[in-house]
Amino acid sequence: MSASLAAHAAMDDNSQTHWYLVRTKTGKERWVRDQLAHVVPEVFLPMLKAKAPRWGRMAVSIGALFPCYVFARFDLQSQYFDVKYMAGVRAIVSAGNDPLAVPAAIVSEIRRRGVDDVIEIPDKPFGTGERVVVVDGPFRGFEAIFQRYLAGAERVAILLSAVESGGLRVVLSASAVVKDS
Repeated sequence: MSASLAAHAAMDDNSQTHWYLVRTKTGKERWVRDQLAHVVPEVFLPMLKAKAPRWGRMAVSIGALFPCYVFARFDLQSQYFDVKYMAGVRAIVSAGNDPLAVPAAIVSEIRRRGVDDVIEIPDKPFGTGERVVVVDGPFRGFEAIFQRYLAGAERVAILLSAVESGGLRVVLSASAVVKDS
């Protein structure tokens, strides 16, 4: 076994290693992840795959889930300066002068939610023109036609079918409507 692999194996067994959040320079998350991988036992850069408007069309993009941050597991006593003063690193997230350890359960939960460290945002559940039913609020029980999302996926615009003149536009919380079955 090479010396660096032996050192990493020894560190993996060392209970002194903890997860820390490393703040990077803007846009340097991947570069810092790759550099840290040569120095510390484990590095985690959770990525987000989502559709975003680009040049008037929806395109799939993959970027850092937490821009400017990388998780790194290392021994603070022996590797603090290697990490803190690495090119591309701004700081180790701290309370005052004391770096804050991130609970391993948080890192595990983020990893659990993704595939190959990529978390995907599912498509919005309603499509334009789709029939929906209002399940909450003053219009409960009304059938409607979904028009569009407003302010992300939190609010929606619908056309109430009960109005004879082609529909009354109503803005509701997205949680107040469900697909008509």
